[in-house]
Amino acid sequence: MDAIWLIAEAVPDAGVPPLPEAPRPGVCCVTGRETETIDRLHLLTSSFTQWDLLRRPESGRIAVAVWRAWMYGERREGKKRDYRPERMACWRVTRSRFEVLDRDGVRTALLEDPPAEPWAGYITTSYKKHGSLLAPVNRPGSALWLFEDVVVDCSDREKLYDWWEKLRRWQDLGIYRSMLEAGDLEPHVIRKIGIEEALTFLEWARPRRSSPLYQLLVTLLPPKKGQT
Repeated sequence: MDAIWLIAEAVPDAGVPPLPEAPRPGVCCVTGRETETIDRLHLLTSSFTQWDLLRRPESGRIAVAVWRAWMYGERREGKKRDYRPERMACWRVTRSRFEVLDRDGVRTALLEDPPAEPWAGYITTSYKKHGSLLAPVNRPGSALWLFEDVVVDCSDREKLYDWWEKLRRWQDLGIYRSMLEAGDLEPHVIRKIGIEEALTFLEWARPRRSSPLYQLLVTLLPPKKGQT
């Protein structure tokens, strides 16, 4: 089971365009599975950029499941192209549900208990890549999210909540998001929060600032008026 197949199972038929041709058995160039397929040219055009992630790039076929996962979407009012949430949104999927998440929704999903059934999740700010190609499928007890093209392990819930509360506290004290991300402080912020608090932050943040978990949590901090 991978994220593509979870999405294909979960999305409703009403949001999936009809197949462009009758499917036939073949090897999917994306997943490497032997399954029902169509010609890959219906999905992989010159605009596709993730060729290195194909499991069987020599195959000219692509699974019907990939068509369902990647083509699921809608034409929104005033738009000239269809909205395809698998690559144009943040999401979480189980076998029974595909959830499109805004920033608040991602924050809630990250901090709440993960689903008891197999699931996958994708967090992006660029909305250009097929997250289902890299998002790992979680089993009970794990909480791995794909953040852009990096897998972030959020399984240690105690650490997750501890880091989140510390970052929120320092944000509320007046440390800008850009400084939290860098693990560094400018003089005017040091004067505002005090030397002792500044040293505590720097001692804690600097060994952690390159961690994918740290960078993800900073990205998900709620906006503060007048801060960046």
